[in-house]
Amino acid sequence: MSDADAESEENIASEVLVEKAAPGLAKTFSMVALFTLLSKFAGLARDIIINKALGLGLVQDAYNYAYSITGTILVLFGGQGGPFHSATMTTLLPRKNDLDSRKLVMQIMVWTGLFMALLSALVYLCADPLAHALANGAVEKNSLYTTQMRWVEIIKQLRIMSPLIFVSSLVGIGCGISNTYNEHFWPSIAPAFASVAIIAFILWPHTDHGTALALGTLVGGIGQLLVQLPGIMKAKPQLFSDIFRKLQPGMKEYLFMVLPLTVSTSIGTLIGYVDQAFASNLEAGDWSAICNANRLVQLPLGILVTAMLVPIGPIFRQQVLSGKIDSLKSELRRALTVLWFLALPMSALLLVQGREIIQLLFQRGEFTAHNTEMVLSVLLILVPMIFFYVARDLITRVFYGFEDSRTPFYIGVMAIAIKYFLDWLFVTQLHYGTAGIASATTLLTIINLSVLFYFLRRKIGKLGTYSMVKPVAVMLIGSVLCGLLAHNLVNIVPDSAINHPFFAVSWIKAHALTILAGIKIGIASSAGLLIYVGFCYALKLEELHLVANKILVKLKLTKEPVNSKLG
Repeated sequence: MSDADAESEENIASEVLVEKAAPGLAKTFSMVALFTLLSKFAGLARDIIINKALGLGLVQDAYNYAYSITGTILVLFGGQGGPFHSATMTTLLPRKNDLDSRKLVMQIMVWTGLFMALLSALVYLCADPLAHALANGAVEKNSLYTTQMRWVEIIKQLRIMSPLIFVSSLVGIGCGISNTYNEHFWPSIAPAFASVAIIAFILWPHTDHGTALALGTLVGGIGQLLVQLPGIMKAKPQLFSDIFRKLQPGMKEYLFMVLPLTVSTSIGTLIGYVDQAFASNLEAGDWSAICNANRLVQLPLGILVTAMLVPIGPIFRQQVLSGKIDSLKSELRRALTVLWFLALPMSALLLVQGREIIQLLFQRGEFTAHNTEMVLSVLLILVPMIFFYVARDLITRVFYGFEDSRTPFYIGVMAIAIKYFLDWLFVTQLHYGTAGIASATTLLTIINLSVLFYFLRRKIGKLGTYSMVKPVAVMLIGSVLCGLLAHNLVNIVPDSAINHPFFAVSWIKAHALTILAGIKIGIASSAGLLIYVGFCYALKLEELHLVANKILVKLKLTKEPVNSKLG
């Protein structure tokens, strides 16, 4: 048999294996997407409670700065897809039925836990200089960030939350072990526990918002670890005498994987630290305004990324293995247009109803009308980023399909330097404030996508992007119609409707203004989406039929087409 024949049979075998695995993958990813959606709504409820209790000011600013080290590490390193999760699962999966795997699991947990515990202790001891490094905005003489009160608040919260660094490693390892043994529920729903804990601590009677917020975050992180225990115990971890003297089979592989994965995962965080450094020169509440606007943008993005981008990865890998590059290009174009079909009307509604949405979610208690305008000014600049963000993440997965993680990594490192320059230009030189940081973020996303697109074209040739011009133009026009109609209808229900007997019911009366605002947004958004769908249907947009068919399949109202692979 020739090498070509052997390679051909190997590709066919790989393709068959992936095809057989596809139904299981689709079911798993749908479940993960649902639980992730629930966790995101729990996070939204947390943000609503925090903003009501604290508003945009000193305490929430301090929390966001302290969280950028402690909580961000928990989110990035302790979540599914993080370095500890990926390295653990990759190392353990081929060995999970070996007796020695019990010792390997224990060695991974002990070694990693001890190292991260040392980092936690270091953060606790160095909280003072770290606080000044995180918010080093003592540039202007009258900067609020030069007050001793602000430093004390950041240091206090940083020390309370420092154990999260240790907890994050065990949460990530626990996710990896759980997924190895086909436990997906608890790893996916675990982030909701952190949000619930924060809500509980904020609502519980207290005299110190900062301490309550930090303690709630710490307890929530510990809760995320505790719910991993059923999955961890499936591996039956075993303590042995020479745990520090003898490397178990697979331990060296784990160590060599976890370091580059950690560095790669940290790039986005480093870009965030660049933003923090420049935001610390601004007024109190500005950094919290940026964080809140970003969370609003990340809500639809997170749903799209989880529900659409994760399942497409195995398809790209399958087509690379089988050498079907033309099929890969076709699948990439189709996935891109489907993502844009979903993202564009969401973006239009966020743009035209941003103020109403922020008022509905946050404007109560300590969160004032001025705070709403602060968040809105950032949101309007970040929303256009959604179009480029989903495309960037999708193209990145094509590189992973070729087992090429270096190209996205190098582009990510380059992005740190570009972000620093853009923030310096917009904030320090042009004095655009929070709008400058938001503009730099959107512009950087466009640059990242452009560079990725250039290198992908060099790798696989022309992508046939001209064929996407017509459908994208239809989506853009439809989204404009969607936005215009929603903008004109958002106030179609008069404020006097609050006098209707419906709002006289005791439990409704207490939240009448909020309910009325929700009704207005719901009517306007529904009408906007209806005209968007109608416009796309009239122009026979293929993506509408793809999405509609997927919905009908999920509802069991029709059968899956034989040639359908997407999502």
